Amino acid sequence: MDPPNAVPANAFMNVTLSSVMKDSTSLVLDRGQPRPNKPYLLDGGPDFNVGKRPPKRLPSKLPPAGNLHLHLSVGAKIGRGRVGRVYKATIDLTNSSPELSNMVLPPLVVKISRRHDAKRLAREAYYYEEMECLQGCAIPRYYGLYQTVIQPSMDFLPWVHDKVNRRPGCHGDCSDKDDSDTDSESSECDDDGDKDTEDEDSEDSEVYSSDEEEPPTPTLVSILILERIGGRLPLGKSLPPGIKEELETIYADLARLGVDHCDIRYFNILRAPKNRSLHSLPSPFTQRTYGWRIVSFDNACKSNMNAGFFWGYHHDLLNRLLLNLPWGDIYEPWD
Repeated sequence: MDPPNAVPANAFMNVTLSSVMKDSTSLVLDRGQPRPNKPYLLDGGPDFNVGKRPPKRLPSKLPPAGNLHLHLSVGAKIGRGRVGRVYKATIDLTNSSPELSNMVLPPLVVKISRRHDAKRLAREAYYYEEMECLQGCAIPRYYGLYQTVIQPSMDFLPWVHDKVNRRPGCHGDCSDKDDSDTDSESSECDDDGDKDTEDEDSEDSEVYSSDEEEPPTPTLVSILILERIGGRLPLGKSLPPGIKEELETIYADLARLGVDHCDIRYFNILRAPKNRSLHSLPSPFTQRTYGWRIVSFDNACKSNMNAGFFWGYHHDLLNRLLLNLPWGDIYEPWD
């Protein structure tokens, strides 16, 4: 259990980000509404819970939503994924609610949606809230979804390389019309160091030309505030003993909540934080404390698969991933 003075996940009404605008002004975002997607219902055999719905969300243990304000200074980009980019974040206590001076927060990152992907990041927020009991255990601690509108006249630095309209006829935020992006999710942290893990040939380096595009429109932006974690599985060397069994147990915890990650990849398994202000929490299902965390839930869904089928599905994908890592190969689910 976290200490009594730990900041609850729903403590903040709004968040201010500095160092994200070209003119050095700050951006204020208000608490947003996570966006669920339809459950994935399977039938047709003993592997599925035929005719049953996925498990219901467990009752929340959070207090009533708070009205605190958090001010963050956004630093270097340390990760990227299909729907957002991850940045270091430094808490500015001087400009945050004074109550935070006597409360405990872990080191944080901010995940900022790509242009047009605010809705998809809001869907990821839904699954962090769905798995409240696993925050700080199997997934990072989560401190909310926040949103605002970026006007065409605003120079929002995280979007400087994003196209204004990447699909014909797309106005504003039409993010959920295209789920085909396979851009890899980089870490929610920087491998416990300051090295930027970006690939120089990533989509981020795309040069935008507006000669034939429609006039830009106001566009929604979403951000997630998350606990900073980091460090990936070793590549090209022996894996830690028992890593496969531990990861299968972590994914079994997700399965107990009916959550299908749908994204078992090297880039989405990160090391738990060490020697931080808030320690790792034991699993409510196994009472174990894990050394790894799962991230990137924009592809997730609720499913009615039974425990046995979930286990076989996770076992197969994890086995393929882990067998290749000592050879320096990163297996992708679509390979």
